[in-house]
Amino acid sequence: MRVSHRTNLLWGLVVLAVGLIVLLQALDFIPAGVSDVLSRSWPLLLVLAGLSILLRDRVRFGSLIALVISAALLAGVVTSAFSNRATQIRSDYQTALNESVAPGINLLRVRVAALSTDVEIVRSLTARTITGQFIGSSESLLQTTYNEPGDGAADLTISETQPNQFPFLEAIGRGTFRLELPASVPLDIEFTGDQGTLILNMDGLSLERLNMDLKQGDAVVSLPEYQPLGSTGDAILGTLVVRDGNITVRVPTAVAARFALNRGGSSSQPVYDPQLYNYLVGDILEARNFDSAAIKVRYALTAPRGLLTVESTPA
Repeated sequence: MRVSHRTNLLWGLVVLAVGLIVLLQALDFIPAGVSDVLSRSWPLLLVLAGLSILLRDRVRFGSLIALVISAALLAGVVTSAFSNRATQIRSDYQTALNESVAPGINLLRVRVAALSTDVEIVRSLTARTITGQFIGSSESLLQTTYNEPGDGAADLTISETQPNQFPFLEAIGRGTFRLELPASVPLDIEFTGDQGTLILNMDGLSLERLNMDLKQGDAVVSLPEYQPLGSTGDAILGTLVVRDGNITVRVPTAVAARFALNRGGSSSQPVYDPQLYNYLVGDILEARNFDSAAIKVRYALTAPRGLLTVESTPA
């Protein structure tokens, strides 16, 4: 009789929970994204029933064990479903960016914050014009602000957000974003991203500073043949970080670079041409002609869980 009472108690609680969920859905107290997941999860009640019948006469607390197994199965299935959807490229939401930079602007500060998006930043073919195109999920929103405060500088801020705390399973996915920046305006660029492939092709741009922080993915950075105004003494022009992934930096032959490497606990050795670079004590990679070069740049590279590669590109 005790087993029967426990089983009846379990199913009483299950029926109560289902009724409460249906009521809260009808009153719009449950976020639409959560409601979507719950409506897809009802077959697990059959799993719970089967496990309860199978275990109740064989294992002590069999009904409780069946409930725990069913809950763990639900969590695993939901996590797997969202992970698989998140890798798919979506095109449900598209937005464009077009801004003109005033003639008096002598510095453009660019701040880009992305989520699960493949990002490419390149030179614009139109003088003093910023253009961009975002293609992604309907669960994403791109917010852009552009200001010229009147001090000779301009600020461009681009942020990808997810307005819904609980997104729809069918709607989530990866996005792509391409940003084109004017070649004639000095640039201070800062990028942060959660996940994706990052291509920063700075070739032809007047790059003063560059900072990036990518949590997961691979990044390729192409430096320009340009002498930054702030590159004096031992000044570091920026920190390039990929926390879980590989980073490749391409340097024009006319540019002498000095990289302070931070490989964390990685056992991977940096990849470089020993005819062009010296690997110095303290994890420093320095161009052999650094002291005599006309164009010098210094950056810090961080890749604790990936490979660091420095390549030379012809002029």
